[in-house]
Amino acid sequence: MVHQLRNNTPEQAFLGDFPQAVDDAVMGSSEAHQNQMLQILSNPQVAQGFARVVFDMQLNKGNS
Repeated sequence: MVHQLRNNTPEQAFLGDFPQAVDDAVMGSSEAHQNQMLQILSNPQVAQGFARVVFDMQLNKGNS
C-alpha cells in the first residue's frame, strides 16, 4: 500500500484499493475498541488499571 501511495498521484491512489483499505481499518478499529470497552466495563480490576494508565499519561503530558 505505501509503495502505491508513494508512486502514484492522490487521484490514482483513490482509484485503487486505498479507499477500501481505509474503510477496513476503520471497521477493524471499531471492533478492537468495542472489545476493549467490554473488557474495561465488565471487570473492575481492568477498569481500575485502565484508569491508572490514563491518569499517568495525563500526568506525564502535563509535565512535558
